Amino acid sequence: MQLFRLAIVIAATLAVVARYLQETHRLSVIKRLPGNKARDYFERTRDRSERSLTVLTVTLAVLAVAAALWVFVLGR
Repeated sequence: MQLFRLAIVIAATLAVVARYLQETHRLSVIKRLPGNKARDYFERTRDRSERSLTVLTVTLAVLAVAAALWVFVLGR
């Protein structure tokens, strides 16, 4: 069980670091582009980011419900 918890912590840390590096790259691209192109690129990547965050949120909510059911229904 401890190994599973450690794996989850490592996965979460890697996800945060990856997201940080993506955002750093995205902002560096925006800084190099001229005004209109920078705004278009920003809006396009923001929309993609919002969709991925929505999918992640729904996935985590489903997993939380499944875990609660497992604990309260199957745990007894």
